[in-house]
Amino acid sequence: MRINTHSLLVLVVYLLLLAGAAWHALAVLQRAMRLLAAPMIIGLALLLLGEYLCKLRRLPAAPRGASPIVLRFLGWSSAVVVLGFLVELVGVHTGWLFGPYEYRGVLQPELAGVPVAIGFAWLAMLLSSAALTQRFLQARGAAGALRSAASIAAFMVLFDLFMEPAAVALDYWQWQGGAVPLQNYAAWFVIGFLLAYAGLRLGVLQAEFSSLPRHAYLAQLLYFTVVNLSR
Repeated sequence: MRINTHSLLVLVVYLLLLAGAAWHALAVLQRAMRLLAAPMIIGLALLLLGEYLCKLRRLPAAPRGASPIVLRFLGWSSAVVVLGFLVELVGVHTGWLFGPYEYRGVLQPELAGVPVAIGFAWLAMLLSSAALTQRFLQARGAAGALRSAASIAAFMVLFDLFMEPAAVALDYWQWQGGAVPLQNYAAWFVIGFLLAYAGLRLGVLQAEFSSLPRHAYLAQLLYFTVVNLSR
């Protein structure tokens, strides 16, 4: 049976994340998991970016080469990575944005106490959540952009609900007092909404997503679930 490239990528994403979950549950290859954590985050974000970029370049209205929508998407994606890093920088050094927390040195390299991979994690979560929103919510126009941005932000908060206890268990970061404050989820929703709304209004999230980012979202939730159950 012939397997196309898209199906192979979906399979690889599941295999890598579920293998990591199994390693954690069995308490094996822990050092390798720590070393691979940040490259996996960056690699997944670049994979989702690259696949969607190919979708944009195949749009009927897009000429050969760097079309305006491609340039806008690359600009928006770069802004997400940079702003995602900056909000974490502000958050970890002030505590007033997400609440008091600190990174534990697992996700290397770091810059000013914040992992470089974190900005890429924001991009991957936005693209995955946008793909889910596109699949389940058909919305058009300015009002539609508001509803879609709210849906994207809600999917991001759902993602974070699974991720936070798993990240603590993996020692990626720790919260002061051991509990995740509610303001963390509120901040996630607001920041996710603003970044998503900007992308929607720029028209860079309108092309049809493949199923890959949706599977990436689900595979990560499965990974977090196994880690959480193994605590």
